[in-house]
Amino acid sequence: MDRLNPWTTGIALAATFALLNAACAIAVALWPQGTLDFFNAWFHGISLAPLQAASKPLTVGGVLYGLVGAAATGFAVGVVYAVSYNLIRRCPGCH
Repeated sequence: MDRLNPWTTGIALAATFALLNAACAIAVALWPQGTLDFFNAWFHGISLAPLQAASKPLTVGGVLYGLVGAAATGFAVGVVYAVSYNLIRRCPGCH
């Protein structure tokens, strides 16, 4: 397999994180209880219900802040992943 371009990988992961974040915001806006139930299923035995009681209403600013944060995190993770992948790929005994 060829080397990964860190910038391309970072942008791809940033877009993926941003899309997932937007989908989650839409799900919370349309189906708050269903979204909570869905994520409760991920955290075997841990109830997220107390978080719902303290939840704030969705705002455009809050959604955009989360989207930008998710995209920035995705970009950083993508760059680190690609650089790590390329370094490990060069290591003769590592693959």
